[in-house]
Amino acid sequence: SVTGWLDRSGNNNNATPPSVAARPSLVPATLNGYPVLSFDGVNDEFRIPDANSLDLTQWDIFLVNSVNTAKNNNVWLSKSSNTQPNYALWSPLNGALTMPIYDIFTLFSSPSTAAATVGAPYSLLEYYNTVLFGLFPSRTVYKSGIQIYNDVNLLQLPASNANQLYIGNAQGVAGWSLDGTIAELFMYNAPINSTQRIIINNYLAAKYGSTLGANDIYTMDNPIMGDYDHEVAGIGRISSTNTQTDSRGSAVVRINNATGLGNNEFLIWGHDNGILGAWGSTDLPVGIEARWFRVWRVSEVNSGGGAVDVGNVDMTFDLTGQRPVTASDLRLLAD
Repeated sequence: SVTGWLDRSGNNNNATPPSVAARPSLVPATLNGYPVLSFDGVNDEFRIPDANSLDLTQWDIFLVNSVNTAKNNNVWLSKSSNTQPNYALWSPLNGALTMPIYDIFTLFSSPSTAAATVGAPYSLLEYYNTVLFGLFPSRTVYKSGIQIYNDVNLLQLPASNANQLYIGNAQGVAGWSLDGTIAELFMYNAPINSTQRIIINNYLAAKYGSTLGANDIYTMDNPIMGDYDHEVAGIGRISSTNTQTDSRGSAVVRINNATGLGNNEFLIWGHDNGILGAWGSTDLPVGIEARWFRVWRVSEVNSGGGAVDVGNVDMTFDLTGQRPVTASDLRLLAD
């Protein structure tokens, strides 16, 4: 029974259920060892108070989800009501993904992807809205890294509102409570670039044991490579104006300052979820007293999976909480 879902962005957009009966359930070790939130389709929901950081004209939303029972409608999220949302996502009976917007001219539109976009077991989705030339909003949906929907709308600029952001329901409507699960949900207040999209999709696919339909370039998450599925992050470059050159993600490793990062090159890394501790470790080279059990592996590749060389990099390990250390005692072990 989940009493709250904390925002990790630093904006304190924390989600809470409006009542005890509305609490979703945390189901542990569901998806590649990670938990999911299960919504009962009756009254489970979260609400996030209105904030300037949630009032958007452009966005990029990532959602890893699954439908338990299809119905009209399963709401994944909605900023305000089912008729006047700043932005929202829900799914009708046929499993399409619907992208409703109420615009500044008080017009409502609700286009949808094809049927069976969501369902079971899980879908890895991205929905972004960008405004072209300040006038033309364009909605795009990706599933497992492949674009499945795009449109451009004349002057249909989203209207912000002072209402709460709902997760698992929409404001002021009955029977739309989500009957499904959410493994991960995060939002950017602007569209990301295609380099970032490739890295994020590889992070999600590795974490949740899924396969991408395009640009599946981090291969160390595969069983034959040892399942280095965890806290994947990366740097990369599609072009000089389309880059991600400094990354850490949620883990302790940060990599940046690549000296030879060229077009269509990536360095992506993840770990085996070993503990950040050395007590009792025995697999050691001569001259080393102990080592962390956690091991990282990297894919240094182009978008087709071919080997590349991004040059020298700076690699930083955050040792917060690892007790006092003497820097001269530390070694980086490469196998």
